[in-house]
Amino acid sequence: MTKAECIKFLAIVNMAYPNWQVNELTVGLWAEMLEDIDFKIAQIALKKHIAENPYPPTIADIRKAVAEITTPKENKLTAAEAWGEVMAAVRQFGYYREAEALASMSERTRRVVKYIGWQNICTCEEIDVLRGQFRAMYEQLEEREKKEAILPPSVHDAIKALAEAKEIDRGFKMIEGGKR
Repeated sequence: MTKAECIKFLAIVNMAYPNWQVNELTVGLWAEMLEDIDFKIAQIALKKHIAENPYPPTIADIRKAVAEITTPKENKLTAAEAWGEVMAAVRQFGYYREAEALASMSERTRRVVKYIGWQNICTCEEIDVLRGQFRAMYEQLEEREKKEAILPPSVHDAIKALAEAKEIDRGFKMIEGGKR
C-alpha cells in the first residue's frame, strides 16, 4: 500500500468511525506498517473489521484480518481435522509408505508428523496420548505461523538481524571463554 492509498484507507476508517482522529504521524505509521499489503486486500480486511467491530481498527487488527482472508483453506484446519488427516494416512498408506502418506497431508500437518516421526505414529500403542501431543504441537506451530504472518516483513527482517547479531556475539563470547 502506498502512502496515497493509505490516506484513502484511513479516510474510510474515519468515515466508519467519525470520532477517530487522523494526523500526519498516523498516516506515516500506518503507511509504513501496511506497506507490504495490497490496497484491495486491505480494503476487504477493513470492511470485515467494520462489520464485526464497533471500535476503530488498530494496525494489528488489520494485519490479522489480512492474514485471515489470505490464508489458504488447507492452513485453516483445526488440530482435530489435522489429526483426522494423519489417521486417514495411517489407514491408507501404513508404516512403509511414508512419502505417500506425507504427500497426502496439508503442510502444517506434515510438519508436525515429521517432528513426531511417521514410524512413531504408526507403531504407537497409546494413541490418545499421541493425539494430545500432536494437538499441542499443531497448535503451537499454528500460533507461530499466525504471528509470523501478521508481522510486516521489515519488522521480521529487523528481528532476524538482531537474532543473528546476538548469535554472532554469543559465538565471540564462547571463543573468548565467556569474558566480554
